[in-house]
Amino acid sequence: MIHLYFFLVGTILASFLGLVIDRFPEQSIVFPASHCDSCQTRLKPLDLIPIVSQVVYRFRCRYCKVNYPFWYALLELGLGLVFLAGSLGFLTLSQVILVTAGLTLSIYDLRHQEYPLIVWLIFHLILMACCGWNLIMAFFLILGIIAHVIDIRIGAGDFLFLASCALVFTLTEILILIQFASTTGILSFLLLKKKKRLPFVPFLLLAACMIIFGKLLLV
Repeated sequence: MIHLYFFLVGTILASFLGLVIDRFPEQSIVFPASHCDSCQTRLKPLDLIPIVSQVVYRFRCRYCKVNYPFWYALLELGLGLVFLAGSLGFLTLSQVILVTAGLTLSIYDLRHQEYPLIVWLIFHLILMACCGWNLIMAFFLILGIIAHVIDIRIGAGDFLFLASCALVFTLTEILILIQFASTTGILSFLLLKKKKRLPFVPFLLLAACMIIFGKLLLV
């Protein structure tokens, strides 16, 4: 029963993070209440049940029938499974926090090719409370500051997320993470033939998840 509880906590948190991603920083995350962006109808409690409401209404607003972005349901399901894995002992608390941060920042990066600094900072401070700090984290933090001031062709947000990863992974794992993320990013760039910047945080998250999964297989 406790595992189901953690799964539900994950989906509820994901629902809130979805609101944050959708509104912040342009709008308040408190007012107005949850509503359909298309018809502006205020959503009722039955419309806000994570995963269930979207499946029942076929990922559409039940009032105006406009389609909801599919990433809402994916975020709720994904974060629910992450919390479930943490409850079952497959993931550590720091890994749960990192993946939660990665999912949130990845969606921001995919939508806007950037993310609000305060969102990363909140997750990072929580991670530091669990893990402390180290020189590798400080190194990537400095690179993030430099990238924010000087155009070095790599986004500051990418270095900041790497700083968070450095709190969870060893130096060897960080090097593997960067190599894997860079390879998959380049391949995706070539396959998609994109002419503009490709969001890199999702590839860093994918690499982080692969390392975590690999460590589970070796246990």
